[in-house]
Amino acid sequence: MDMSKYVKMFVSESQEHLQKMDGLLLALEQNSGDRGALDTLFREAHSLKGMSASMGYDQLAKVSHRMEDYLDRFRGGKGVLERRGVDLLFEGVDLLRRAVEEIAGGQAPTLVAESYVAKMASLMVAEPAAEAPAPSDQVEVAAARQRAEAQGLTLFTVELQIASDAPLPSARAYITLRRTRDLGELIRSAPSVDQVQAGEFSGSLSMLLATARSPAEVQAFLASLPDVASVIVRPLEDGPGADRPGPAPVGRQEAPRREGGSADLRPAPSPVVSPQPAVPAPSVAPPPAAPTGGPAGPQSRAATMIRVDTRLLDDLMDQVGELVTAKGTLLEESQAMPSQALRETVGRVETLVKGLQQHAMKLRMMPLEMIADRFPRAVRDLARKRGKELSFEILGKEIELDRAILEELPDPLLHIFRNAIDHGIEAPEERVRSGKPPTGTIRLEASKERESVIIRVSDDGRGMDPAVLRRVALERGVITREQHDCLPDDAVLSLITHPGFSTAKEVTDVSGRGVGMDVVKNVIESLRGSLLIESLRGQGSTFTLKLPLTLAVVA
Repeated sequence: MDMSKYVKMFVSESQEHLQKMDGLLLALEQNSGDRGALDTLFREAHSLKGMSASMGYDQLAKVSHRMEDYLDRFRGGKGVLERRGVDLLFEGVDLLRRAVEEIAGGQAPTLVAESYVAKMASLMVAEPAAEAPAPSDQVEVAAARQRAEAQGLTLFTVELQIASDAPLPSARAYITLRRTRDLGELIRSAPSVDQVQAGEFSGSLSMLLATARSPAEVQAFLASLPDVASVIVRPLEDGPGADRPGPAPVGRQEAPRREGGSADLRPAPSPVVSPQPAVPAPSVAPPPAAPTGGPAGPQSRAATMIRVDTRLLDDLMDQVGELVTAKGTLLEESQAMPSQALRETVGRVETLVKGLQQHAMKLRMMPLEMIADRFPRAVRDLARKRGKELSFEILGKEIELDRAILEELPDPLLHIFRNAIDHGIEAPEERVRSGKPPTGTIRLEASKERESVIIRVSDDGRGMDPAVLRRVALERGVITREQHDCLPDDAVLSLITHPGFSTAKEVTDVSGRGVGMDVVKNVIESLRGSLLIESLRGQGSTFTLKLPLTLAVVA
């Protein structure tokens, strides 16, 4: 039996699951109380386990099974996923991703699960499983349910996050609990009102609320309160203490409150971290549920998408090109013939071919999100390695480019991110001394301008010092003494794209080897694009990539 088509399907599905797991873990690293993300992450691990086992990849199944076991400890509102748990889950995702890449390359996976399984077992011993709700809690919930039904009210669980930069977060949480009572009866909260009043508050609130309001009204009211970063509202599951996941959340709303910024990315749950629903797996495993808080649009779009080998699309484009050429010849020949009917028929053919060509061109176009969703994890790892605190934002993921251009962009963009993290963003202590918040910001923003796409990568770091660039360029023979004295600042900035140019004082695994920006410039120019560099000392730098929408020649 030919298994090659099933292997391709396994690789494609696994890559999507792993990409979603990265996004969910990034979100949980910011908000460990996001029960919807935890439940979705559990289902992703479960799907990977089933897919791996059905294909005979036992070592992959063991790793994903252990991840699933660990995540199961937090379902149903039990316990909180801590940072070391997130780190070990990230490690599992990386192991699985490397194994899937080997499979995609036609190799047998070299993954050996025992070491990872042992690490996870040690963690599970060090973190005893949280106990199930006490009987008194179950009695309280049952009584609240009866009371609500008698009054025509509905019970909702609410997960609410106070912004990490809120002044006096405990006071803000206490006020939020007080305001929640405007909606109905606050049955209980964790932490309790008394605990919050005593300062025992770590950033998130879990509440049980009886109200006559709709889920959307509850969500909108709470999200409008000052310093509320996110809200998740769910109907209470049937039966007190039922040992199963609750229904999908009714809604999640990110409160638009931060002044001039986004949520912190240690790493950030920016739009880059909201995982997109994948195309459902045909039969290998049950389709993953939509993640918490994802917009409705991508879900409906994913339901109508199919996977097509890119080589088939390339062949189609070649055939359309041949058809356009043949159409031109036919049009020219028909003009010399006396038949009016023939000329009319050729005219209709020309219209149809133009329409076909336009549709074929659209097949070449892909949204930036096809590559952008991999960046938050990479930026998070780089920032942690260099001891930087970072917020990462992505805007304009829906902007479309030619697939041939899009496939060339990840490496240049990662070079720019590395430079920003290593050279631009200061250490938290240095930022505070400079009057900046300890958390730096890197923003990737895409927009469309006529027949071009503009991609800007900006940071709020220390910026580039033209004097330092001049000195280094002179020392390395990039410019002469005369150029050193008369070169304007904007021209000096372009010196960083010279091969071998680097201002790093030490070579690291992140940067300092003098390769990077020259590669970025060469790739962008090979795509018929341009690179503009701007920087203000003490305020940050911006790299602007101007690219054509497509590389195709339209006849």
